[in-house]
Amino acid sequence: MPIKINKNSIIIIVAVVALLGVITLGYLYNKKQEADNIQQTAEKAIDFVNKNLLSGGSTASLDGATSSGGVLAIGLKIGEQTYTSYVTKDGKMFFPEGYEIKEATTTSETSASVGNFMTKDEEVCKEDGKPIIYFFGSNTCPHCLWEHPILEKVLKNFEGQISFHNNMDSQADLEIFSKYSDGGIPTLVFGCKYYRLGSGESDGEEAETKNLTAMLCKLTDNKPSEICSGVQDLVNQIQ
Repeated sequence: MPIKINKNSIIIIVAVVALLGVITLGYLYNKKQEADNIQQTAEKAIDFVNKNLLSGGSTASLDGATSSGGVLAIGLKIGEQTYTSYVTKDGKMFFPEGYEIKEATTTSETSASVGNFMTKDEEVCKEDGKPIIYFFGSNTCPHCLWEHPILEKVLKNFEGQISFHNNMDSQADLEIFSKYSDGGIPTLVFGCKYYRLGSGESDGEEAETKNLTAMLCKLTDNKPSEICSGVQDLVNQIQ
């Protein structure tokens, strides 16, 4: 038997279809607006990085952006490497790296007990069998200018024992920098196991020299012995 559709039913069907169309168009419009806002905020963050954080001719470009946990995750491409950084959706706060918040009892980082260095639960990274020492700083940073010559002087006692990556005004080893630093300098990373943000100015040059020497001796198994024997009390304190 044929189904009869009266005039009122037709009006209702048309109204429902029209309403669904309006809802769909509104949804698509909002999604486009959201995508445009994400793109604009991400480009603003890239512009900030290029104008304020990079030097030496390096330039960052945008390699994708998505909404992630209340912030935007953006791909920061420098050279051939892409790093994930974060920016608030209003574009007012930029974070070079995101950190997962964990319970204090599960943290893998503790104080090394010497020179304000921290210990990270990592295997000692080596190059040609030697622990790698990273320094990140800039000649425009007064704390870096204080720390850098002291570190270089100490490292002369460990020639042949360590591999030094001297990133003063350099964009090399950014993956290490982003892993151990919140963006601040100077940053020292010793063998990927020990690290410190900031200089040792508060302790003074003499104490800083001994602290750096002790950290290096810990990584080199007290070699050279004639250098490490003088700071063995500090070496024994390192976790």
